[in-house]
Parts: sequence; C-alpha cells; structure tokens
Amino acid sequence: MKNIKKIVLSLVVGLGLLTLCPKSYASTTSEAKFLKINTKKYRDVLDEVGTAMREDKLKISKEKLDKVKILMDSLEKAINKVENIQAVYRDNMKIRDQIRPHLQNRDTYFVIDIGEVSSNQKISDLFLDVAREDDYFYYGQYGSARIDTTYNPDKSIDGKTYIEKAKFDVKYRVGVDMEYSTTDFVKKWVGENIDPSFTEYAKVKAIHDYIVKKNFYNKGDRNEESGGVSIYHPASIIYGNGGVCNAYATLFDLMAKEAGLETRFLTGKSLRNGEDHMWNMVKIMGKWYHIDTTWDDPVINFSEKDIENLGDFVTYDYFLKSDEEIKKSRSINESKTRPQAPDNFPTSPENSKIEEIDGKYYVK
Repeated sequence: MKNIKKIVLSLVVGLGLLTLCPKSYASTTSEAKFLKINTKKYRDVLDEVGTAMREDKLKISKEKLDKVKILMDSLEKAINKVENIQAVYRDNMKIRDQIRPHLQNRDTYFVIDIGEVSSNQKISDLFLDVAREDDYFYYGQYGSARIDTTYNPDKSIDGKTYIEKAKFDVKYRVGVDMEYSTTDFVKKWVGENIDPSFTEYAKVKAIHDYIVKKNFYNKGDRNEESGGVSIYHPASIIYGNGGVCNAYATLFDLMAKEAGLETRFLTGKSLRNGEDHMWNMVKIMGKWYHIDTTWDDPVINFSEKDIENLGDFVTYDYFLKSDEEIKKSRSINESKTRPQAPDNFPTSPENSKIEEIDGKYYVK
C-alpha cells in the first residue's frame, strides 16, 4: 500500500497545476503544458486500487481503508476536472488553428466555426493570442479587428451563449504589396551595407545610424499615415514621411534579423510624459542590450540658422544600454522570457555636434 500512496501523492502534486490555470482560458504555453498531463495513467492506478479493494487484497484496517476511499474519491473528481479543462483547451487550440492561416495569408474577412458555448471576449482573446505569436506582425502589420458572432439560442445553456460561427473583419497597416516592397528593400539594403565580415557591434551601429538619419518622427500627416503609409509600419520610414516608435523598432527588427542578429521587442511607458513606447533589445557577443532608435533621433531646436545636413544628426544616449540605465527613462512591460541586460556596452560612439563653417551650420 505504501507504493500506491506514493503514486497517489504524485498525482496530487501533479494536479497542483490546476490552481495555476483558469477554468476556460490560459496562455498558449500554459495550455500546452496542461494538455501534457496524462490522466489515463492515474485512472489506471485508480482502477488497480479499486480492483484490489473489491477483491480484499489490500489487507489493511477498516480505518485505513476508509481513508483510501476518501482519497480515491477526491482524485477521481480532480481527474474529471483536469479532463474537462483539457477539453476546453483543445477547443481553444482548434479556434486558434482556424484563425492562424487567415492572418498568415493577410485575409481581411473570414469566418470560422466555433460550435460551442463561448463568449465574444474569449474569441477576441484567442484571436489576439494568434496575432501576438509574431511580434513583428502584431506591432508592425496588424491594425485592428471587428469580430461578430452568430448564436444558437436553442443550444445555449443556463444563460451561457452557444456560438455557431465567428466573423472577422481585419485591418492591416499596409497591403501585401507594400509589405513585400519593405522586405525587399531591407534585404537589398543589408546586402549592400552590411558586410558578412562586420562584427555584431558594427552591424548594429550601421543599422542604428541608418534608421536615425533616415527617419523623422512623425505622428501622421492625416489618419495616422505619413505619405500615405501607416506611421506604425516600417514602410513609413522607407517610403513615407516618417513614423512613430513602432516604425523605428519594427524596421530595426527587420534589418537586424536580416543581418543575422538576434532581437526582441520591448514596450513600456515613458517616464517623461507617460506615453506608451516601444524599442528593441539586441544580442551582441552573447549579451543582451537595449537600443532605442526613436529616442536617439531627437527633435533639435536650433535658433541660429538652418542646419545644412540636419538629417545626419545622431545621438547614442540609448545605444546598447543596461536594464538599470534604460529604466531611468521608461518603465518596462516585463515578461518571464525577457532577456536581462546587466551592463552597458563597454564603448559608445560620440553624439553628433553642430559646428559653424564659413557662416553655415553643419552636423559633424
């Protein structure tokens, strides 16, 4: 009986995951872990113990037998609960699997089957799960979505709605042609400007300087567009009249990855004005650093005269910084998977300066 108790105890510990999971919705990672719980082996244990009890093979006192029965009953209920949640999680996966190819194909309107008791909020959450699987897509390409559902009141139970289908009307920040043009430009630029022999540091600096010099921060000429391109998409920097931090960060991500670098997106709020903000982390020589091309492209107030080459102005105040340093200027929306940046990079280029030469002002 001692071995059986050990097996039952391990079951109780394993089912402790229940306390960490919502009844009907969790992150895809949590759901995947929960679905790996093999309830069959625990049911086999219960069957084995039940058979031994019926055949009077346990040879224990009535008092101990009663305790075993109570424990068996509680485990049976726990297993039933796990299997019910697993069924819900499998339905969640089914819905996500239907949404995913439509977003990959950039479909603007599509319908999927639900066929269960659910809610609009849950379907919206599952949709966002899929959208967030690719950070570049979520921050650069995805705009918004309207979700409508059709109901079947005959199958609704206890005030809970049975949803037949969900209809999605999705808006993307640019069309497929513009997306292809952007990625083609990035490949061409990296091929012409990033030599394979460059160090990782040299690659990062070249990309940083290009983006800062190329872009002018622009909240939009009209309708959140600059030059007819969404200010949140990297194409606003390449083909439009400039964009916001999303554009800076997503273009850095595209270029850095094309150059063979490992990057991450980070979001948070500016400590200066409380506005939402986005930047990147990049890995150099095995260590992670923060890099913010948006804030290294400052607005310049120069009252003397026009600057001949103003677009060449670059600063490095937020170039390859540590967690401690970057947190002086913004909060970070933390996640368990975010890499840590314990140090600033050992060296940093000098910021641009403005000099007068023959009565004219230049960026040096």
